[in-house]
Amino acid sequence: MGTLNSLIGRHRAQIKERSRRSRYILLLAIMATLTCFATFISALSGDYPLPIGAEIFAGKPERLLGATNFFMMTAIGAALRMWRFRQMRVKLMIAEAFIREDDQDTAMKLLLEPVFGDEVWDETDGQTISARA
Repeated sequence: MGTLNSLIGRHRAQIKERSRRSRYILLLAIMATLTCFATFISALSGDYPLPIGAEIFAGKPERLLGATNFFMMTAIGAALRMWRFRQMRVKLMIAEAFIREDDQDTAMKLLLEPVFGDEVWDETDGQTISARA
């Protein structure tokens, strides 16, 4: 179980790095969303404020609204990915603690729960649900 513990620790570090990358994507997407929306409001009033992209966006401000929606959805996706990674990191930390406390069964059930669902915690020792009924 010692090798499993180091494997869990390495995986937790990889998840932390992915979460950090998602945080940067989230911040950039939020800034891009705000910039696109401010430019959309300005273009809607008839004055396109940027020196670049005038031929694409100045006559059609709804394109800026589409870009705003794209960046907003990117920010939402990055936030959801960060939340999922945080849940996985916590789960891995708890499994590591169970392994250190010499409770390998609970640690393995915790690690296998995303694959098999709540049936992992069922104490039927391999019996199927229909056989119990």
